[in-house]
Amino acid sequence: MQFMIIRKADAASEAGAHPSAALIGEMEAYFKQLADAGALVMVQGLERSSRAVRLRLGPGGDLLAKGPFPVAELAAGFLVIEAASKDAAVAWARQWPAADAGPDSELVLEVRETGCVGGCVQVPPPADAGAGRSYFILLRADADTERDFIPEQARLDALDAFNAREAAAGTLLTGDGLMASARGARVRIGAGGSTVVDGPFAEAKELIAGFWMIRAGSLDEAVAWARTVPYPTGPQVVVEIRAAHGSEEAGMDAALSAADARADANLRVGLLDEALRNELAPRLA
Repeated sequence: MQFMIIRKADAASEAGAHPSAALIGEMEAYFKQLADAGALVMVQGLERSSRAVRLRLGPGGDLLAKGPFPVAELAAGFLVIEAASKDAAVAWARQWPAADAGPDSELVLEVRETGCVGGCVQVPPPADAGAGRSYFILLRADADTERDFIPEQARLDALDAFNAREAAAGTLLTGDGLMASARGARVRIGAGGSTVVDGPFAEAKELIAGFWMIRAGSLDEAVAWARTVPYPTGPQVVVEIRAAHGSEEAGMDAALSAADARADANLRVGLLDEALRNELAPRLA
């Protein structure tokens, strides 16, 4: 099973504060521990929301709002890990370095099971998800996603086909859904230790229901791409478009070489094709 550990934003992350060398060392040691255990799938920080936008799509038209956004509704970054159960994922979250909370504050981590109840297919991450300029399209939760509403199969099929095309083109780097927060938990870490509260969580607008990570040359280009996604939820959809940490400074020449990028895309498309066939097999039997 895979889980996302979301590091919730706070005043420091939204101010763009740089971590100390000591904290960087602790975080790197934590990531190495996960990697050595074969649990780490990917890790990614997000640029502060003053550089982000929210796009509302619906029958009445589109509405684009520029950040910053309320801190309580934001993620500062996340991990995706392999774990045998929610309890195992929570145990990993509780090992997050306490120094990240600061001496007079509390760190909040949200543990969410990945996937979608309708069976949409995960797009596996590339060999180096952080290379080049990349952006996240974060699908904001609503009442339907929080009650595990299953969209029509045709809409899920349309999304899988779209994801496969975009992965083959090298634009879509990775993506997945998140299960309702009833299957998740929040871990609070402070000077006094850590506490755990199981979901569900009442504030749907503070939650994420899925994500896409894309390669794009600019925020405007990422917004244009987000408008083309056949979102299976609706009729109104809200997505938050955030630059991956470092993307504001990274140029496309920092990405994988053209040959390596093609090989990596082909590998992920092969995995995605296999997953799609496995998904279709029970329906064709």
